[in-house]
Amino acid sequence: MLIPKKLKDLSKGEYKRILERSRSRMEEILSRVIPIIHEVEKYGDEAVSRFTSKFDGVSLTPRDFVVKKERLNEAYKRVSPEVIRSLRKMREQVYDFHRHQLGKDWSINKTFLNKGEGSYTLGQRFIPFDQVGVYVPGGKARYPSTAIMAIVPAKLAGVGRAILASPPSENGEMAEVVMVAADIAGVDLMLNVGGVQAIAALALGTATIPKVELLVGPGNTYVNAAKAYLSSLGKVGIDCPAGPSEILVLADGSANPKYVMSDLLSQAEHDEESCSVLVTTSEKLAEEVCQHLSKEVKRFSRRKIMEKSLEKYGAVLMVESLDEAINFVNDFAPEHLEIMTRRPVGVLKRIKNAGSVFLGDFSPVAAADYLSGTNHILPTGGWAKSFSGLSVQTFLKSLTYQTLTKKALKLMGRDIANLALAEGPYDAHTWSIEVRQE
Repeated sequence: MLIPKKLKDLSKGEYKRILERSRSRMEEILSRVIPIIHEVEKYGDEAVSRFTSKFDGVSLTPRDFVVKKERLNEAYKRVSPEVIRSLRKMREQVYDFHRHQLGKDWSINKTFLNKGEGSYTLGQRFIPFDQVGVYVPGGKARYPSTAIMAIVPAKLAGVGRAILASPPSENGEMAEVVMVAADIAGVDLMLNVGGVQAIAALALGTATIPKVELLVGPGNTYVNAAKAYLSSLGKVGIDCPAGPSEILVLADGSANPKYVMSDLLSQAEHDEESCSVLVTTSEKLAEEVCQHLSKEVKRFSRRKIMEKSLEKYGAVLMVESLDEAINFVNDFAPEHLEIMTRRPVGVLKRIKNAGSVFLGDFSPVAAADYLSGTNHILPTGGWAKSFSGLSVQTFLKSLTYQTLTKKALKLMGRDIANLALAEGPYDAHTWSIEVRQE
């Protein structure tokens, strides 16, 4: 199990390994992903069926891709009423948080340089995407919560059609609890397809699977790579790069080692590629957390996954000061950051790079995973330096507009000409102003 190490004593290689986590394999992953995308682009539904059989072990025809209404009705009967009630509570909580993110169209009336002459209007409108794809992972676990996290803000934004794709289980259908969750969230179409083939089909379109404008949702490193590659080609918009789950706990000597240990394990159980890291100013806490990890990991059903995750991407790091810890956090840019210090709010003010932050002893990541209301589709692999988590804004394009009077354009004309001639010279730009003054 993990052994505490001093951050300053790490070699450059060790530091790089911790910082890069699973994204360090991206070139190898893309070499497998790109041929699948090309096959789907060329052969459409047939390729989706072929790769579903190869990777999921399920034989599906294109007619089997779409979840039928009768199957959804059966799912409602088979999922426990308690779980359905909890999913509805989750939907309410997620809705209540995200409704505050709605952008409002706006406009302002101005005069040039506020001198009272030459009026004009500037404004901005927010336009929802017509059709978006929502990916919900499957395989080693079921993620009904992800369906709600993605579809609720999409519908709040006014998206015309939300299409969910999730890998089929052994019976050829997506997990019943995912079907129910998606329906509660307001999904428009559900597809029994997953993996890179699903991402490619949604981005490119097939005879059965509609082409979408935007793709959102987490996935394994292959799904994440497929999204990034297709986006780089201009085939589809994507949300944040949301790969294997990760947590970084920043703690001082006041933290409860059992709480810290439990949260590291809660992320390690997601996947063997998950990343769990503790950075602390307390040597005593570091040692106690490692002891608890060795002991408590044995009690869980996903023990083997946890152990491999901790072995590959886990770390317990000791630092000499809170400043050193905060610098590491901002360099690491975690998906989930827990701050367990004496004054967590003060630390929060110095955090620049994180997907979502959890303050104090009683704010575990699990609360946001399911019920507090914030979104759990967040940037991973250090992408929190450049991306924000999923929100209503993810599903909105902003469009600016303006209306100038002849007088306003005349007043601006000389400066426009100066700048256009300095840049190009772009004399046609200048002429487009002058011709309107004749």
